[in-house]
Amino acid sequence: MDFYDGLKFTAFRSEPHHHDIFRHEPLYFGLQYNHAGHFFLRINSGTEIHADGPCVFITHPGAFFEYGYYDDTPRHHNHVCFCGERINRYRESGLLVIDDDNPIIRVKTPDRFLSVMLEMMTMLRNHGPATPPHAVLMFEDLLLQLHHESDPENNAVPPYQYDFFNRLIADIRANPEDNWCFEKISSKHGQTLRHFRRLFKSLAGLPPQQFLIQCRLQLAADMLTESTDSVSAVAENAGFSSNIYFARLFKQHYRITPLEYRREFFIR
Repeated sequence: MDFYDGLKFTAFRSEPHHHDIFRHEPLYFGLQYNHAGHFFLRINSGTEIHADGPCVFITHPGAFFEYGYYDDTPRHHNHVCFCGERINRYRESGLLVIDDDNPIIRVKTPDRFLSVMLEMMTMLRNHGPATPPHAVLMFEDLLLQLHHESDPENNAVPPYQYDFFNRLIADIRANPEDNWCFEKISSKHGQTLRHFRRLFKSLAGLPPQQFLIQCRLQLAADMLTESTDSVSAVAENAGFSSNIYFARLFKQHYRITPLEYRREFFIR
């Protein structure tokens, strides 16, 4: 018996500089995640809603959606479209809520949400048309995060520390190749390393060192598809001191070797 059947992912994409406008009645359900930037949303020619920052809205069959960038400012948009009988169970249990009157769902742990979403996209990309069971679990994790974060009692990070951790997470994502020392960072901000790790994980979804490794692997994957540098040069430029260690981690994460990844996804 397949415990993860009844769900198919039909499209997925992450666009850090999205500047398009969509007007359509979807054929499938879609989890639309705005990680950064301003956008507008209108459903069934109703009132135009303006929103910014990390938030989700659900597109679905049976309604006409208009949404996109606002004020000529690109935004970081991510989406996963899906279909199947499993959706009925999500809706009946309240895990997937469709509310066209109040469609915007705020995301309080944006980097954690984005991290899971990007990892799920990578898994789907590497498995072809088949739906891997772990991708279903990760998708359900996204839905659970939306419910979890809506409860104020579940916010582990004090509000006055949000800016610090969100900036740190964004800086690591932008510059993973740098020499990051989390013990020094935590000490500088008057926190024990254990407490720092707990707060970081609550926002990023991973402890700081694991999050750093994931960001370095993503950087390496981008370089493998966009340059002809040797694998050892890519490893060094992504922040890995050992080529053997890099190759082992890369295969664990992407299920194929760096060279196989380049042959499969190189941009010509």
